[in-house]
Amino acid sequence: MLVPSSGNFSRLDDEAESASPGRGQRTVASGGASVDLRNLWLILRWRARLIALITLATVALLIGALVILPPKYKATTIVLVDPRQPHVTKTEAVLSGIGADVAAVESQVELIASSALASKVIASLKLADDPELASPSPLEHLIDGVLTLFGRDPDVFEKTRANRIIDKFQRNLTVRRRGLTYVLEISYVANEPAKAAGIANAVAEAYLDDQRSAKGEITARASGWLGERIEEMRERVRRSEEAVAAYRSAHNLVDVTQGNKLINRQIEDLTLQIALVRSRTADARARLERVEQAAQRNGNPATLSEALQSPVIANLRSQYAEAARVEAEYSTIYGNRHPGLIAARAQLADLRRQIENEIDRIQAGVRNEYQTAVSREAALEGELVKLKQQSAALSEADVKLRELEREAQANRSLFEQFLGRVKETSEQQSLQIADARIVSPALSPLKPDRPATLLLIAIAACGGLILGVGIALLLEQTRQSFRSLREAAQFLSLPGLGMLPRQAEDASAARRRIAAVPTSPPTAAGRSARFALDHPQSPYAKNLRAICARLLRTSTKPTGETLVVMSALPGEGKSTFACNFARAAEGAGVRTLLIDGDIYTAASTRIFGLQKPGLSEVLGGKISFWNALAKDPESGLHVLGARDVSISGDAAKDINPARLASFLREFSKLFDLIVIDSPAILQNGDGAPHIECADRAVLLVEWDHTERQAVTDALDTLDSHARKLAGVVLNKVSPGWCRLFDYGGSYLEPAADAKRAA
Repeated sequence: MLVPSSGNFSRLDDEAESASPGRGQRTVASGGASVDLRNLWLILRWRARLIALITLATVALLIGALVILPPKYKATTIVLVDPRQPHVTKTEAVLSGIGADVAAVESQVELIASSALASKVIASLKLADDPELASPSPLEHLIDGVLTLFGRDPDVFEKTRANRIIDKFQRNLTVRRRGLTYVLEISYVANEPAKAAGIANAVAEAYLDDQRSAKGEITARASGWLGERIEEMRERVRRSEEAVAAYRSAHNLVDVTQGNKLINRQIEDLTLQIALVRSRTADARARLERVEQAAQRNGNPATLSEALQSPVIANLRSQYAEAARVEAEYSTIYGNRHPGLIAARAQLADLRRQIENEIDRIQAGVRNEYQTAVSREAALEGELVKLKQQSAALSEADVKLRELEREAQANRSLFEQFLGRVKETSEQQSLQIADARIVSPALSPLKPDRPATLLLIAIAACGGLILGVGIALLLEQTRQSFRSLREAAQFLSLPGLGMLPRQAEDASAARRRIAAVPTSPPTAAGRSARFALDHPQSPYAKNLRAICARLLRTSTKPTGETLVVMSALPGEGKSTFACNFARAAEGAGVRTLLIDGDIYTAASTRIFGLQKPGLSEVLGGKISFWNALAKDPESGLHVLGARDVSISGDAAKDINPARLASFLREFSKLFDLIVIDSPAILQNGDGAPHIECADRAVLLVEWDHTERQAVTDALDTLDSHARKLAGVVLNKVSPGWCRLFDYGGSYLEPAADAKRAA
């Protein structure tokens, strides 16, 4: 039996345990390995050549661009935008300053970079004939040629050419504000230093001229407009003043204001007189009432009211009182028939008559006085009504007149204002000061406008390095193949049996082997199938023996085990592995039978050069097993071919799973190990009959080539028989990759005790 190396076997056990399902942390996803710091470093080392190539290509492109592209020179003119305005006169300018806010300064930046200003500079410097601006790019030249073939209008062509020149000019022009200041930087990039400085200064001068011309144009426009309005306003003032004069003449209003004051004073006087007359009328009416009351009580003159206030009445009352005294005395003394009494009584009657006459006279006088007061009051009230009517008429006329006078005054004031403004704007046209000034004119630059060459190369190298790293990581993330045994084992949930490097044979060893065999040299496939036999100390042979030792050690049958070698796709080295594995087992003293079960390609049959019936004919009963059996003279390995390769045709129908199982049970008693080279699962056949009849199977996967989905589909095809898989083997592994990832000592270079494997 083959005794595996203990040191190498322990490493494989550790790898298998870490890769087994449910053990360790799963770090592999279906889309590619997740990148931690260690994996990132290993990936970058693995892709170092690609990264270096991309970096060198980037640096080479930069150097080529520096050599091919002409140098560009940048000149800068510094302009100060001053929000302060000089006040030469007290008059206000038609166009005020730009203002002190941020938006105003940023607006000046846009004005300097505008196409209108660019057109002025191009026209003033005649840059339309400058090859740097006028020469079209190859693409533009091609487009112009194509459009010319279709009959483009020449005017459209010239307009397009002018627009391209302006566009190139604006791309070379840079205007920016320096921080939060009022300082603007006007920079221009050109192929020549003097040209760059001249154009930058020309742009600044054009900007200042544009400001001055804009102010002058606006002032002239305002002056012209004011002049046109002056004549219209003069005519309006004349018409309004004529309207005032005509209205005064029509209403005989010489001085309405003075007239209104006189009438108001007369109304006030009449009002006062009416009040006095009314008072007198009331007094007269009261006296009349008293007199009438006194006249009604004149039976005894002595009782007359003193309200009459007449000296005649007072005298008559005295006489009457004296006569009444005498009459009373005579009546008392002399009796009623006394002549003195009669005379006294006659005197009393006469006095009473006189008093009544006086009372009548007084009553008539008071009545006349009352009537006179009433008449006076009525006359005054009539006169007051007339004055009020006259005052209302004058007020109405005054309202209309004041309206006409106000309109005339407003027209006169506006006319005077416009007339003064016309004078001011006419004077301002001769004094136009720009809102900005050139602080520092542009000087011819001494060196091109680009960083130092070494700095550019360093930047290009860094950019290329970043690009290379990005591409490397992108390739790694999009990778669908397996690159490590751990990755394959974790993804497939199978034990990792080992990795086999690509076979490499130096020229001297090949010459020695060919010289030792006088016959014709074998084919490339034949050399690969006996590589472990010809190169026992090679990494391939060492790892093959380690895999063989592990499989034999974990065998569930002490003898007669059937092992199927499978792969998802053809070309993964399945037949080569089966031949080398069988020869290694035979060389280790394990009686081994190699059966080529791939009746479609018969790769193992062709490797051993068998030209006789094989498994297909044996199962079909056309030939006995012993007649179909062949033996490798160098290793002593017994080989049963797939079919007679000299006969063309498909022999798949001759495979009978029951007969195959019976055949394996019969001959497993004669051999310690039966190795079956199964067909590729996906392309040439499903391999189900072989794994169904076998004890275990080995899945061979080509390193960094076979896609994960293909392997998954193959396992799905095997269905429940997939549980017989003993593990996965990565084939055709790059030795450099294994050394890089520190797998050389673990997989490709087994320990010293593995070299002594039996």
